[in-house]
Amino acid sequence: MGWNSWNRFKHNIREKIVQQTADAIVATDLAAAGYQYVNLDDCWQLTRDSQGIIHPDPQAFPSGILALADYVHSR
Repeated sequence: MGWNSWNRFKHNIREKIVQQTADAIVATDLAAAGYQYVNLDDCWQLTRDSQGIIHPDPQAFPSGILALADYVHSR
C-alpha cells in the first residue's frame, strides 16, 4: 500500500509536501500498517534537455529528486 501525489495535489506538488507526507506515514503508524510506498506521480518535471532527459522543476524541488528520494527512504 502507499500514497500517490496526484490523487491529492495534482499540479501543486512540492518537495516539502512529499517530505511531510513521508513523515506523516511514519508518525501515524501507517508504515507499521503496511504503507510502504510514496509515489511521486506527475508534475514534478519542468522540461527535457536536448537528449530528451526529463529534469525536475527546481523551484518545486530545490534539493532535487535524488535528495528527496533519500529523505523518503530514510523515514
